[in-house]
Amino acid sequence: MQPKVQILANTDYPIGKIINQELQNSLETQIAVAFLKRSGIKTIEDSLIMSLDKGGQFELIVGLDFKTTDPMAMKFFMDLCKQNKNVRFYCYGDKGENKNDIVFHPKIYLFRNNKETVSIVGSTNLTQGGLMSNFEVNTIFNEQTPIYYSKLQAIYNAVKYTDTLFTPDEDYLCQYSDVYKALTTNEEKAKKDEGIKKVIQEMTEKEAKLPGTIPSVNAMIVELIKQKMSEGIVFVSLADIYAGLDERIKDPIFAGRYKLETFHNTIRGELNKHHDESTYSTSLGIYKRGEKGMYTLTNKGENYFRR
Repeated sequence: MQPKVQILANTDYPIGKIINQELQNSLETQIAVAFLKRSGIKTIEDSLIMSLDKGGQFELIVGLDFKTTDPMAMKFFMDLCKQNKNVRFYCYGDKGENKNDIVFHPKIYLFRNNKETVSIVGSTNLTQGGLMSNFEVNTIFNEQTPIYYSKLQAIYNAVKYTDTLFTPDEDYLCQYSDVYKALTTNEEKAKKDEGIKKVIQEMTEKEAKLPGTIPSVNAMIVELIKQKMSEGIVFVSLADIYAGLDERIKDPIFAGRYKLETFHNTIRGELNKHHDESTYSTSLGIYKRGEKGMYTLTNKGENYFRR
């Protein structure tokens, strides 16, 4: 059956009504938006709860560019994640700090139930204005055979499986809230404030440590050495580390992330930088060298829980 394609302006019919309708019956929902407001959550909250009550899965990626996303909205989804294992919430760091140095600006809504898929792409952020009252234009695809849905989901996954994404914690949210308030009160003054600049730098450092969707090279090395240690092998050879991580990055989620011809150099660089006798000021001190080309974990390494 051919997909049903509709181009809709909010002035004709609010896209929020369609999003609510699809969300209520969705078994799997994935949304990526440039920014999020508490007003947008209130607009879809009842439908979201209905979907979750039916066992639906809900995943949301929001941008933090220009610190426009509402911290109260972030708090809502952080709390919901704790209450419901079917909810996942990720943030995409600000252009000035993210590893891709691009502004995060998509508006993608994906819904799947037992009968069909519905995908929406256009100009609508997850705000009350975007959903209901702004002049927004969106394209809607209703499909039983998910052609456009699959293409949009591939774009969504390209965003999801990048180490730029992270899951905020309460400390990060507290700092973000301070910056958000300062920028909202007086943006020009806040941008010049040394205290605000320091907080933003601290936030940037935290983003690299908070959980994401793709593990870092160090996280993979630590996991492999822990596995070997559980098998009674205390020191692991560099060759085994290479082989283990080469196999690990065959997972499609790593597609395009590493070049095989330089990946071993990356691994060796992390081991050299973060061993317990390293002179690097940013060394984590998580590895310990044994005989040539052999590595184990320090106490810090055994307690390493970072992306």
